Amino acid sequence: MRAPDDRTLSSLAGADRLLVCCDFDGTLSHLVDDPGAARPVPGAVEVLDRLGALPETAAAVLSGRSLEALRAVSGLPPHVTAIGSHGVEFDAGEIEGLEAGERELLARVGATCEAIVAPVPGATVETKPASVAVHVRRADPEAGADVLAAVRSGPAAWSGVHVTTGKDVIELAVVVVGKGRALSALRAGARATATLFMGDDVTDEDAFRVLETGDVGVKVGAGESLAQWRVPDPDAVVTVLAELAGRRADMLRTRVD
Repeated sequence: MRAPDDRTLSSLAGADRLLVCCDFDGTLSHLVDDPGAARPVPGAVEVLDRLGALPETAAAVLSGRSLEALRAVSGLPPHVTAIGSHGVEFDAGEIEGLEAGERELLARVGATCEAIVAPVPGATVETKPASVAVHVRRADPEAGADVLAAVRSGPAAWSGVHVTTGKDVIELAVVVVGKGRALSALRAGARATATLFMGDDVTDEDAFRVLETGDVGVKVGAGESLAQWRVPDPDAVVTVLAELAGRRADMLRTRVD
């Protein structure tokens, strides 16, 4: 696979209503050991802001991070919609609240995961509004693998728990979540006639899966993917977005003229 070609970018640029949506970590920012140290690569925020400010164009960032954590590291402007926790948290609020039983299950999952990671330096637990994520990127690889195995055989196997795996992370949710569901909601809200989604992780495949005819998926980095196109890194993502933004602006000016 290669980067979107001229015909593909022109088709997107000419859409009646365009949605541009990207993952954050590994897509708009390079992957780092300390999640709090991640920052968008140069030009990423600016080009999304430019796209989101265009008529009949929506820009969004869809991340596995909590919405609070995403806002803290991304610096996204008002023109760009932020969605966290794989689609549970939108700028306007959560998709759905938790019932009492779900809140109890979430607390039990969190406590069990905390006990699993406690003896392992570098392994951490992140609690989100409807899920718990166990991260092992900073742990010793062998110890991290043991942590993930313990989570899979423990709370991940409980009734009512929905599991998502990514790079050095396993996430346990107490409601059905997924980037595909969130992207579909974004597309419906924007009344988009064409969508571009760019992502690097296993969790982004859920979004690629719901793309329709005329939509475009771009995988960032190595690995198997449902996406039709591929770019090597976040800097290349900015290049694609900048080219699309320029073409989109030109197309819209032509319509007005």
